[in-house]
Amino acid sequence: MTMRQPSFDKQLERLGAWSGIVWVIFAAGAFLGGRLVPPRSPSMDPVDFAAFVADHRYAILIGMLALFIGGYTFLITWSITLAYQIKKYANPSPLSFCVSVAVGVNGGIIGMLCGILGTAMAYRVEVLDPVTTQLLYDMILFLFLSTWPPFVLWLFVVGFAILSSENRQTMFPRWTGFMSLWAGTLEVAGAVLVFYYEGPFSYSGLVSFWVPGASFFSWVLVMALVQVRGWSRVQDDQPGQLVVKHSSAEPDYERGSV
Repeated sequence: MTMRQPSFDKQLERLGAWSGIVWVIFAAGAFLGGRLVPPRSPSMDPVDFAAFVADHRYAILIGMLALFIGGYTFLITWSITLAYQIKKYANPSPLSFCVSVAVGVNGGIIGMLCGILGTAMAYRVEVLDPVTTQLLYDMILFLFLSTWPPFVLWLFVVGFAILSSENRQTMFPRWTGFMSLWAGTLEVAGAVLVFYYEGPFSYSGLVSFWVPGASFFSWVLVMALVQVRGWSRVQDDQPGQLVVKHSSAEPDYERGSV
């Protein structure tokens, strides 16, 4: 098939898909490099926690700077791209599109707030009461984990949109729909963390932190990789048309705008 120069819109789709991968790198690097992960136990003595923050002050500040850059900007650009591509290639529902955009922007704002609280915690650690320092850390983890309901909604909407009969699987195969539903279900694991200070259900535990955190980061990474690979299969033919590339043994398949 003759190769055509992708349109500006398609180039933005490609950049938007890649921004999901960049977000995973920035956000994971911010929390790991900023020494906020693995998370400190909520039962840790406030004086010991304040000493920990003071010892890693500049690492935390640099990590929060990375969170400002990646945790806010790239999550928003990726979530908008995901919503746009699902509407374009999988399901044209305007409500599904609006929900995906709204929750994605909400996630970016949560990332920005985590960065602000982490910066304030490290910036004023030498003059803050240790209890206040630990409270700021509590707020970071509560923002990261306790805000699960809209994210469950987001992943379920994405999953059902991909699994709908309108999806021709030119961009999103059906297994990504099932994966989205499974990842959304795992997000609920953080619902009970406010009742525990130790153990697997505390905000430093396996169930409340690692399960929802790993599932969401994995979901973003896998979906972004699917988008990047899908972009190479779908090219503009004419305004309002798509051409899906097949192997040489198969004929080209064309369909109207979605």
